[in-house]
Amino acid sequence: MTLWEIKKKQTALVDGIDPTLVPAVNQRLSEMGFAAGQVIQCLRRSPMKGPLVLQLGDCVYSLEQDIANRINITVN
Repeated sequence: MTLWEIKKKQTALVDGIDPTLVPAVNQRLSEMGFAAGQVIQCLRRSPMKGPLVLQLGDCVYSLEQDIANRINITVN
């Protein structure tokens, strides 16, 4: 399952990031804390395929569909 498929208020564990993602984006996601085993929660799904608003640790991020589709998760 990808992060784009997460439902509002749902919690999941990050399984990993697609290794074919642009290296700079992959590096930035790693710096933000998107790593295997991290708990992530969907705070909001924007309408019309807008960005997801996610909480990872103490931080809140928004990700667009093209990047969220490249992050694999397991729903708790």
